Amino acid sequence: MEFEQFLDSELDALARYARAISGDREQAHDILAEAMIKTQKAWPRINHAENPVAYVRRIITNTLISQQRSWVSRHIFTTRTGELPDTAVAAGSATLETRDELDQRLRTLAPRQRAALVLRYYLDLDDEAIAAELQCSVSSVRSYISRGLSALRITYDRQDEHHG
Repeated sequence: MEFEQFLDSELDALARYARAISGDREQAHDILAEAMIKTQKAWPRINHAENPVAYVRRIITNTLISQQRSWVSRHIFTTRTGELPDTAVAAGSATLETRDELDQRLRTLAPRQRAALVLRYYLDLDDEAIAAELQCSVSSVRSYISRGLSALRITYDRQDEHHG
């Protein structure tokens, strides 16, 4: 498959994944752009991988993690001028307010915790597949998910106390 064909078939899903793990629309665009540059450069190798989509998701995840480790990401903050709503909401899916709330809570997690939760609950991957994507052990995946869910519960309980 040519790189352009891959983009035509997978770019929307990869963009949703980048948005879900970053929790920020602008950062997701940056991560996705950087990951697609890396993907295009390595396309001959990636194209022959067992699962090119999983390989590219791993590139996206690693790009997010490296960005968050960089000095620039730790010291420069952007000012938001407004959030645009998602272009489409599937029937029966969460409301935009609920998704915004979820995005805010996910942003409080460490990048690997956030990625593990998105891979599990958004892409419905099992522990082994998540471990392969995050390049870690299955026990680390379970730890990321457990700690991430605990952190989300604590955040939810605290917000519930303030509103109740």
